[in-house]
Amino acid sequence: MSGQTDLAYAYDAVYSAASRMMWVQQNRLWRLDSLGGGWPEERRQAWRELEAALSVSEHGLEPREGEPSDPARHLISRRAAGPIDRPVTFPEAVGEWKARMASDPGPYEPRMEPYPDDYLVAGRAVVVPENHMLRLTAPLPDLAHRLAPGRPPVTIAGNTAELSRLVHEAADGLREALGTSVPTPHPADAVRVARVSHRPSDVNDLQVRYEALARAAWHAAENVPTLNEIRESGKFSMRPAASKAARDLEDLLAGRSGVFWQESHEVIDPRVHTVSGVDWPEGRPVPTLVAAEANSFELSVAAGLKPSAPRAAGQRRFYREKGELEKVAISAVRAGILAEILDEYAARIHPGAESGFMHLSAYDLTEFITSGIGRELHETVGF
Repeated sequence: MSGQTDLAYAYDAVYSAASRMMWVQQNRLWRLDSLGGGWPEERRQAWRELEAALSVSEHGLEPREGEPSDPARHLISRRAAGPIDRPVTFPEAVGEWKARMASDPGPYEPRMEPYPDDYLVAGRAVVVPENHMLRLTAPLPDLAHRLAPGRPPVTIAGNTAELSRLVHEAADGLREALGTSVPTPHPADAVRVARVSHRPSDVNDLQVRYEALARAAWHAAENVPTLNEIRESGKFSMRPAASKAARDLEDLLAGRSGVFWQESHEVIDPRVHTVSGVDWPEGRPVPTLVAAEANSFELSVAAGLKPSAPRAAGQRRFYREKGELEKVAISAVRAGILAEILDEYAARIHPGAESGFMHLSAYDLTEFITSGIGRELHETVGF
């Protein structure tokens, strides 16, 4: 390889390892708008400097008309609404979804008749069988982990077409309950332009940028306590996974290792397996084939489970605490957003789907999928 190619590879490796360290921390205690969680200010400052160094690769990448969608920076299941054909960035998607949720009137309204209670409102609510809701929310952790900042390039190689189809049809089932037009095109075919990959190392003055990134990464990592220090202090605001990732980052920067990314378990192959974790039958780690997840959706289809609109009148709130577990209700706004997220998953696990190094801008999206709407939807079924 040429010197410039070697430098680009080194930059991308440090970018990946440093992004992974920040992502597995799972909260942004370093931010100025955070209370800090007991972190010393030196550590918070070091992590802010690292975030700024990582964000350099985002500069000048505002989406332009006709630009292809980059799976490492954009949604790939749809293009921007309106007359200008352009990609939708991860921050744009999160901002749009949060705005819709903020103005959501919710699925209920209080009424006195036939007796005082909260009642579902036609056009504002979707009723989902609980077992089907479990299926609808099951892909969210895998999607969030596939979008994790720093994740290396991957091409889906498994027999995943059936799951991709079923997930998209499940999204259409939500849209049908909302009364919107269905079926919609499969999201893998929705973007009719070639997809490209913008690497983190595609920056000006690469040598200077690499040195700045390496310095910031080293300073941030050395401010992370070891696992022993965490245990001895009894302070767990620094997550053990982030501590381990910091040691990996230090080894990479010191030339002691070439490892810059670790899956949640070493047996996971992201080309064919789900990436959010493994099962442990008989005490041994067993990864889940992406294609095998189709079985759960097929069971819902076979059982006739699907979302529906509430009755025109008289359908009151479902109360889990009263043992009403067969159905759950979500707002039409939440249902529409979930359908779009499922479409994104269907596109990303379709056979041959490719992605380059995931950019740091995916952080907010993964947080929204897991801790935002994902947490809300999981709570409807008791998790």
